[in-house]
Amino acid sequence: MASEKIEIRLRAVEPSDTDWIYLLENEPSARAVSAELAPLSRQQIWEYASNYDANPLKDGHLRMIIDFDGEKGARAGIVDLYDIDVRNSRAMVGIVISPSYRRQGIAREALRRISDYCSATLSISRIFAEVAEDNATSIALFEASGFLRVGSTAGWYRRGDRYVSRICFMMTSSC
Repeated sequence: MASEKIEIRLRAVEPSDTDWIYLLENEPSARAVSAELAPLSRQQIWEYASNYDANPLKDGHLRMIIDFDGEKGARAGIVDLYDIDVRNSRAMVGIVISPSYRRQGIAREALRRISDYCSATLSISRIFAEVAEDNATSIALFEASGFLRVGSTAGWYRRGDRYVSRICFMMTSSC
């Protein structure tokens, strides 16, 4: 897959994305790593999409839909920048890919594109991510995307009656 060019497009959230976001956000594998304690309703997502400002400097957050150009109109995932801090040239990134689009290189390409956006548009030179130590797929994604492990926090995520560590990753770029 490394030799093929992955054709994706990052775009703003639209109200027409509501049902798709609802399904993705409430999909069991996404729920397992979500910070939300309860499932999101369609109404909550519709209100979010309908009122979305997409001004990362005002809100400290930017959500983009990943469209897969290989299939006309196919939504493949979501990439979020959050805790955007222009003064300190840093942001956090999170990504979720629809189950049917996983393991196709889409997430890696989306991380490359969001990194380019951070550098060129927001003048952000450091992007951080946090991943549970038991999430081997995400660890492999961030490592393959050029992120370096920069630390960990023991016992950060609860998994029933046990706890797993958080691994912190960072990618740097020149602005």
